[in-house]
Amino acid sequence: MFDKDITIINKWFNPKTKKNEYKVHHLKGFWSSDEGISISNTQLIKNDGLAVRILMSEPGYVSPKEFQLNGNGWTLQNDDYLVKGIVNNITTISDIKENYECMKITKVSIKDYGSFDMQHYAIKGE
Repeated sequence: MFDKDITIINKWFNPKTKKNEYKVHHLKGFWSSDEGISISNTQLIKNDGLAVRILMSEPGYVSPKEFQLNGNGWTLQNDDYLVKGIVNNITTISDIKENYECMKITKVSIKDYGSFDMQHYAIKGE
């Protein structure tokens, strides 16, 4: 189930260069996407959904606060991106959006119940 290649793109402010940089990390996870619409009175509303699951046992995870201190490891925080597949060269986020199936993280939930092998992060996005 957790066999899809996923690229995490974390934005990090480098205090030495005074610029935002993108840190890229690859891992395995579960990717699910669906497309649909909702009907509300007389309106049609696009209701696409993306959900990703990443096991908590994946090495290198650090809290968002710790990641912002030194940029080491990988984290899950709002406004970062997940890409389905392996991406190594990040030029711009708009380039990633045009060429890959990706999502902007809007919600991260910790699912730390059950057996250790199934504890995971549940990520939703747009």
